[in-house]
Amino acid sequence: MEILVLGLNHKTAPLELREKLSIPSHKADELLKTLADRHIFTERLLLSTCNRTEIYGVGTHALEEIEKTKQFLSEYSHLDLKQFEDKLYVLKQPHSVEHLFSVASGLDSMVLGETEIIGQVKDAYLSAHKSQQTGKVLNALFQRSLKVAKNVRTQTDIGAGHVSVASVAVDLAEKIFENLKEKRVMVIGTGEISTLVTKAMVSRGAHPTIVSSRHFDRAQTLAAELGGKALHFDDYEAHIKDVDVMIAATSAPTTLIHKDQVDSWMKIRHQRPLFMIDVAVPRNIDADVEKLDNVYLYNIDDLQQITEKNRVSRESQLEECFRLVKHQTQYYMDWLFKEFGRQEA
Repeated sequence: MEILVLGLNHKTAPLELREKLSIPSHKADELLKTLADRHIFTERLLLSTCNRTEIYGVGTHALEEIEKTKQFLSEYSHLDLKQFEDKLYVLKQPHSVEHLFSVASGLDSMVLGETEIIGQVKDAYLSAHKSQQTGKVLNALFQRSLKVAKNVRTQTDIGAGHVSVASVAVDLAEKIFENLKEKRVMVIGTGEISTLVTKAMVSRGAHPTIVSSRHFDRAQTLAAELGGKALHFDDYEAHIKDVDVMIAATSAPTTLIHKDQVDSWMKIRHQRPLFMIDVAVPRNIDADVEKLDNVYLYNIDDLQQITEKNRVSRESQLEECFRLVKHQTQYYMDWLFKEFGRQEA
């Protein structure tokens, strides 16, 4: 028996490739069932965020199952395996265990020490568990990962200061406008990251408008909570002339905003600058939009420039963080060997 993880992330693959291999949460159950039907792993779980797509599995025929998983990703993404195989990493225990603990703790994130990943790991685990794709091994592993993340956060200063994608996006907006007081911010999407970005913007004095394409009730609830306005997706363009900042953060599988569309907006706005942040994967905004005058577009990878500054101030904490992770990895491996036997595990 072997605990394996196969995937790619922001360190190994560019955004253009990550977005093609990104797996939205509403497809996770279906894809896990496909893996089960193909007898790929005895336990399995999908973790897909804006920075990574990873498949965790418990297998008895590691080499065969790894190859089948690669083919599965090729089919899903409609890409020839040769286009991304060299960007994949394959980890076996105990490295796979240590990797998950590092991921859950925010140590493998673009923004070192960020907090969103903990919730994403938890949601991925609960989804796989609900669909009966996990068993004794992955249940214990992912439950332990959440405890490790909590320990790292409480026993070190890795999370001090602004460490979330949302706060980094807001910091970037403030560098453009000096401050966000009285600025009009339109957020397209009502998911977790949209909510975090909106709250961060409002905390700096911005006036929010929440746009939803699928869950207008969520947009209304969030707008009421933050003193903003809610709009249906079909109505948002009528308000674009008043917007200073647009945040795109939906789970839509295709581009929502195109160059010609934004070009027409700029004419209505009399070329007044528009700052756009696309934190969605796949991207919501056509990359060609950045070619337009007075339009400033940043995507999730562009945020790396700011996060590097955050990383410098937190690197002093890394040694202690990884010491905790390694200790917890050994703790889990001892449990695994006790439960299943050293030769099998």
